[in-house]
Amino acid sequence: MTNEIKVALAILLSAVAIFFGVRFLSGQSLFGGGYEVVAIFDDAQGLTPGALVRLNGVRVGDVRAVDLGPGARQVFVTMAIDGGVEIPRGSTIQTAGLSALGEVNVEITPPVGADAGRPLVAGDTLRATSTPDIFDLIAGESNSLTARADTALIGAVNTFTTLDEILQNSGGDIQAVLSQLRFLTQGATQLIIDERSRIDRTIGSLEAAAANASAVSDRVGRNVEDLSITVGNDVVATSGTVRTLAETNADSVTAAVNNLSSALRRADGQLQQLTALTATLTALTADLDSTLNSPNGTMGLLLNDPTLYYNANAAAAALQQILQDLQADPGRYLGELDGVVKVF
Repeated sequence: MTNEIKVALAILLSAVAIFFGVRFLSGQSLFGGGYEVVAIFDDAQGLTPGALVRLNGVRVGDVRAVDLGPGARQVFVTMAIDGGVEIPRGSTIQTAGLSALGEVNVEITPPVGADAGRPLVAGDTLRATSTPDIFDLIAGESNSLTARADTALIGAVNTFTTLDEILQNSGGDIQAVLSQLRFLTQGATQLIIDERSRIDRTIGSLEAAAANASAVSDRVGRNVEDLSITVGNDVVATSGTVRTLAETNADSVTAAVNNLSSALRRADGQLQQLTALTATLTALTADLDSTLNSPNGTMGLLLNDPTLYYNANAAAAALQQILQDLQADPGRYLGELDGVVKVF
């Protein structure tokens, strides 16, 4: 055998080996026998030639070509199906995987029972269903949750601001009334004793309202902190799970997405509790404002009715006049005291 024949045989065998090797590495049948069908997509979601075609999760072929249709409004995907695999008409065809990782495949789901038609044959064309990208769904749900959280937190801040303004505006008046009553209690008149009793009841009501406001404030703070920790931990943990699963097996990302959806739903429940708590705090603020401004309540009378203030000033002036008269002419009062002693 001459060297030329040996070289020719070596080249021929190499070409055959390369041909079968390429078909084997690309997942194609080594000896043919398959058939091609065309699926029409509105959006190919990053699908490329060589991607897998799976029927109920089992590989049955691969993508041969991805071409734009007339006007670039549709995408024609040519799929090579292995010989012996029958795909019934009426099957659902859609993309699956993560386009960001370049792992986009074609998933075929056959119809159930009587809905199944005769098998597809070479050259058949069928309509595919476009599915949104998983990361787009996550981004949309996260944006919605962030907007609701911002609304709830802004409502809580506005409520606290209103409560602080009410307490600051009425604090000076309350302090002035208490100072005047403290001066009048040094006397021995029954009027001062009665008014002091009313003030004690008013202070008790105010302290109870302040305690309720403080408790509500603490609950809001704890809920906001728990919400931040829960959402942060769940998002970090789920993001790490998504990244790990996407690197090892793109098909397992669906489980991580479900975990993230559960975390978002729990966060939504926390936000609903925060909204309800904000409504309770708003009602408490309105009740406190109504109590302070009502002309029928004890606090409203103290803040809005000047009669107590005028009576207190009159009593103080009368007491001051008696003290001045006693200092100016003590003999007159001592003489009257002697008369009283003689009577007894």
